[in-house]
Amino acid sequence: MRTRRLYYEDTDRIECEATVVRRTEFGGKPAVVLDATVFYPEGGGQPCDLGTLGGVPVLDVQERDGEILHVLAEPLPEGSGPVRCRIDGERRRDHMEQHTGQHLLSSTVLRLAGGATVSFHLGQEYSTIDVDLPEIPRETADRLEDEIARIIREEHPVTIHECPPENVSDFPLRRPPPAGEEALRVVDLDGIDYSACCGTHLSNTSRIGALRVLRTEKYKGMTRVYFAAGERARRYARRTAAAVRDAARLLGCAEDEIPDRIARTLERMKDLEARLTEARADRAAAEARVFLAGAPASGPLVLPLSDRTYDEILEAAKAVAAVSGRTAAAASRTALRAVVAAPDGSARLGERLKPLLAGFGGKGGGGAAQFQAQFPDEASLRAFLEAARAVLAG
Repeated sequence: MRTRRLYYEDTDRIECEATVVRRTEFGGKPAVVLDATVFYPEGGGQPCDLGTLGGVPVLDVQERDGEILHVLAEPLPEGSGPVRCRIDGERRRDHMEQHTGQHLLSSTVLRLAGGATVSFHLGQEYSTIDVDLPEIPRETADRLEDEIARIIREEHPVTIHECPPENVSDFPLRRPPPAGEEALRVVDLDGIDYSACCGTHLSNTSRIGALRVLRTEKYKGMTRVYFAAGERARRYARRTAAAVRDAARLLGCAEDEIPDRIARTLERMKDLEARLTEARADRAAAEARVFLAGAPASGPLVLPLSDRTYDEILEAAKAVAAVSGRTAAAASRTALRAVVAAPDGSARLGERLKPLLAGFGGKGGGGAAQFQAQFPDEASLRAFLEAARAVLAG
């Protein structure tokens, strides 16, 4: 027995009464087949409806071999008679806004930019289409939005045509229909777009409300377009407006001055970072000279164990090596890390020090002129430094 698909008869309908005609399981969960349903099963790139069936949560809806399986959180009571089906109306409305919006977006991209839609994904926060274009510049995306807004304002009706596959040539479809279908549903956006699609759609383009192209990115030689339609577009606009207001407040400028203010701030930061790097290098060189004043006149050098960060001990070891022309090691007791630096690659640090690590529980490595390692405890760290001094002095 085929289930009567009420979601096609009235896409705005969110509840009905139905009779259980078969009980089964799906994915280890109880499932039922009904004589009629408002629940749309997953398909056509659109997620399924969720809701309740006789008060029991519906976890999934799938179509298998012509039957619509309602997967339940728990079994329905036996012999309970007709059951009340109720879907999540906001979820259905959202899916229709995104799906109808996708038809409009895909047809507009094809018409204005010459790019065909290869795939569609309806996500929880945003939806995407993959278009066979190498890129879509922002100015093109803005033109697409403007054209879509015009079509939404013009209130074009959305009509569903049901026809056998042999009659599909009556419609100028945007892409070839799926093969092997007994009947095809052609979604007609008032002549603007014709697509074979099994999803649920709004009855008029005006009900989309709005559509925003959020961003585009290159993807496998194509362009992936991220978009939001309907209520999602409104929420996106609200979040964006709030972020812009907050940014303007933090930067102490008008909203339209934000890009220039950020650019100038980044330039100042770049200059300050360069000056800070130079100052740190000068400090490290000065500290190296102080250390060398009391250091042995020859052989590898080991700086006193410190509580500095990894970046700081690396800076110190490199400075001592550069000033002295000798190999230098520095270590941090808090980070339990050691760094060895040489003035050039002739020291072959990685080749000579790597074999030592296993004996001290260390992990690390390096190249010819720089080596670093991490140790499980301070004793192991100290022992490695002594061993490294002996190897490098040999």
